[in-house]
Amino acid sequence: MIEIRAAEITDLPRVAQLVALSFHPGGGWQALWRSFIQLGIEQDLRDRWHRERPHYRCWLAVLPREPSSFCVGSVEVQLREIQGQPHPYLSNLAVHPDYRRRGIGRRLLHTVEVSLCPTYSQLYLHVLAQNQAAQQLYARCGFVVVGESSTFWGGRKFLLRKSLGGDRPYSPSAISSWV
Repeated sequence: MIEIRAAEITDLPRVAQLVALSFHPGGGWQALWRSFIQLGIEQDLRDRWHRERPHYRCWLAVLPREPSSFCVGSVEVQLREIQGQPHPYLSNLAVHPDYRRRGIGRRLLHTVEVSLCPTYSQLYLHVLAQNQAAQQLYARCGFVVVGESSTFWGGRKFLLRKSLGGDRPYSPSAISSWV
């Protein structure tokens, strides 16, 4: 049974490992490179954890009966300025390759949405143009493409938005439901 729970700072090395594996899955020499990438991801997670609180949150999908509650999925959300206004922005939705297509990504998305409603009316994210599986998941969950831009490396990415049940504008106290 998979359990969804809020991450703690002690979980960040496992989250970094999962994100590195999910977004940089190559074997051989690429697996060695992934170790360096993982260290950078972990530092980035720690920086966001400390710098962006209370406007940052991370959730995990774990197998609680496994040693150290094996992390099979994670997702982050923070406030980001989009179209001149702060909106919840979802990043780094990652599911372990051995656990994909089991509804874990959908459950993590649902957890984020429930935590934001009714405070916020929209949730945003970016997805790479070549990531068809993620695009299908987001479309099934109600996200629509509202923009397109280039990545740092020259690839294409889409800005997606989902309308939530909330209708109140941002206020600093509204985020308290995240913590």
